Amino acid sequence: MKTLIAAALMTAAGTASAQFYEVPMGRIDGISNVGTAAGSTFGDGQYFAWTPAGGAFGIGGVTPGNGVGGEGGISDDGRYISGTTWNAAQGYHEMSRYDMNTGTWTGFGLIPTIGAQVDSSVSSGWGVSGDGNHVIGLGWTSQGTADAHATQWSDGVGVFSLGTNQVGESSRATALSYDGSVAAGWQDGNGRQGAAWVNGTQELIYQPDGTTPTQEAFDVSSDGQYVVGMGVGSPIAPGNAYRYNTATDTTELIPNLSSGANRFMAAATTNADGSLIGGGTWGFGPATFGNGFIWEEGVGTMTVSDYLDSKGVAYPTGFGFAFVSDISPDGQWIAGWGGPGSASSWVVHIPAPGSAALISLGGLVAARRRR
Repeated sequence: MKTLIAAALMTAAGTASAQFYEVPMGRIDGISNVGTAAGSTFGDGQYFAWTPAGGAFGIGGVTPGNGVGGEGGISDDGRYISGTTWNAAQGYHEMSRYDMNTGTWTGFGLIPTIGAQVDSSVSSGWGVSGDGNHVIGLGWTSQGTADAHATQWSDGVGVFSLGTNQVGESSRATALSYDGSVAAGWQDGNGRQGAAWVNGTQELIYQPDGTTPTQEAFDVSSDGQYVVGMGVGSPIAPGNAYRYNTATDTTELIPNLSSGANRFMAAATTNADGSLIGGGTWGFGPATFGNGFIWEEGVGTMTVSDYLDSKGVAYPTGFGFAFVSDISPDGQWIAGWGGPGSASSWVVHIPAPGSAALISLGGLVAARRRR
């Protein structure tokens, strides 16, 4: 079991209970309304959970660093985590869900009828719905050579394919609305075009001109109305991310930073109603070497440091906010990558005025550490 690695700095001004935490090991992928976070690349190839009271601890599973897909998404209440595990009995990696209450993973296996094994995997888990009853990701199929479909598991239903818009082209979904009815991801064919699945029906996402395909989508608001994703500019001009409205089938651009903008701009996360969006902008290499941003409706795009300054949050001088990986649905918790090096993560808690104090999960953490 890993030692505790979180350190908190109380704010000197602004909201008295706002806090900044540095997580020196691991890449946080998701954060919940109660501050519990989940992530991958923990240093020894397993997923991890993190709480403000107890820090980070490994929870098993098989992370992308081991040659498989998957991310540590987390439900709104912090109970369920998505990912990929090894099924020793069947001899393959599979989409799975971790239960913080029981400390166990449950794997979901192949897509019925059309499922197939490619190399060592049949499926991978990339996200979990807000209510925890659905997991989303990718499942390999027998319908083509190395053909994968966006794949969902739903409690009481099982695993099923969300499909692809043409045979031989793959798709993948990485995020779900609160009730699992809307998924966000990509469809191959026009590059990795942004896509949404609304009640199982795919909607391809285009730029505001209505004809130019967008890049892949990364997240969806809790109510399923907004899907956010990535933009790519030219080698000499920065790109802009986007917010797609599934109700009106319209797309608006999220402007890049006025200073520090780069060619790639990914809107990686949104809060419950789509009014707060986070991500990063970078020029080359991985996003961990870029500049994180926050976009707020009615305010615009700003650096993470400018946003935290506006909320009166104290953080270490010179701390590098490379990327915003997740915003909790209630908008009070923000997590990302950065720090003195690119392998660290950070968490910020900005409680709403008059909100109750964070409920400590220290007992749960202690129980896990004794296992």
